[in-house]
Amino acid sequence: MDNERVISFDDHGCYFLTLETVDLTDIFIRPVYKQIIVHTLNHYISSKGLIVYGWCLMPNKLYIICQVQKNISFKDLRKAFKQFTTEKVIEAVYNEPEERRQWLIEHFQKNYGFLGAQKKLEVWKRVKEMLSIDLARPEIMAEHLELLHNIPVQERIVRYASDFIYSSASDYETGTEGLVKIARLSAVEQALDDIENRKSMFKTKFNRR
Repeated sequence: MDNERVISFDDHGCYFLTLETVDLTDIFIRPVYKQIIVHTLNHYISSKGLIVYGWCLMPNKLYIICQVQKNISFKDLRKAFKQFTTEKVIEAVYNEPEERRQWLIEHFQKNYGFLGAQKKLEVWKRVKEMLSIDLARPEIMAEHLELLHNIPVQERIVRYASDFIYSSASDYETGTEGLVKIARLSAVEQALDDIENRKSMFKTKFNRR
């Protein structure tokens, strides 16, 4: 496997998956590239057996909490997703008005084969981190959803997590259906409510001092 930091891999387990672009190239800053990821996620959810519980797309990373249906191979689906999105992104780089075209192609072009004689274009790095999430412990997924949704806030892209449309934050925080059709578990939503209640209690105590 691609060096995932998972001690015991279950092909149908739930994982926090981080996909990083080659050289951490900030390709996902224009809507055309972002929508490729959105459309592909929805296609894989509706037709390929992917189940997404949470997601967040940043300029050079895609974070997903997901698993696959029982008759699907997680590794095969992940590989197909990376290949498909690579093809679509590269196609868009060539076909869209793109001032950075040459720069992007140079970053995505990698040597392989005997003595590196052949070249191919790759958008994604090999997967290095894939954290297993125990679905029997909804508080664990809730904590990771909180982490995932707050990345754009920490990067000062938005003030509130739910304002960032390229994530599942609005699905959980406001009940507004986001761009990707996610699966929401009631136990996880309750755990998220518990987190928010603890935050509110802390703020109340802090403000009274």
